[in-house]
Amino acid sequence: MDADAASRLCTACGLCCSGVLFEIVKLQTADSIRDLEKLGMQINRKKTEPYFKQPCRFLDDCTCTIYQHRPTRCRRFECFQLKLLAAGEIDEVEAQSKIDEARRKVAGIQFRLEKAGHTRTEDSLTERVERALSSLPDEAMMAEMRALKIYLERHFRTLA
Repeated sequence: MDADAASRLCTACGLCCSGVLFEIVKLQTADSIRDLEKLGMQINRKKTEPYFKQPCRFLDDCTCTIYQHRPTRCRRFECFQLKLLAAGEIDEVEAQSKIDEARRKVAGIQFRLEKAGHTRTEDSLTERVERALSSLPDEAMMAEMRALKIYLERHFRTLA
């Protein structure tokens, strides 16, 4: 894979860290919780499993500010677009097109959230939409969120 193309795509996307693709990231045994906390990461626990919430507080636009110290799952994650690029099944332009479409869908949902007065951005997009819909059902927002989830499953999430 063209490492420069992969880097350009990642820094044009950020969906894996912005709270759009994932709500939480589970830490692995190789991750030093103490070191991550020293960097300012807030670690939560589900039962005894440590994790941190998305959006990641270390995401600045689409760039990781702790890139050299990022957790194992962050190091290992490769979205489906990057896997297709590495396999030579798509080119950078095609991958960028998928990213742009995902970002347009996200922007549409964010616009609806802001219009409804839901401006808090500390939580994942799913959590924000669920909170908004619990106070005021919005069929259009529900449909947009369903369409986004289908799009993300098809073009970004991977099983590995």
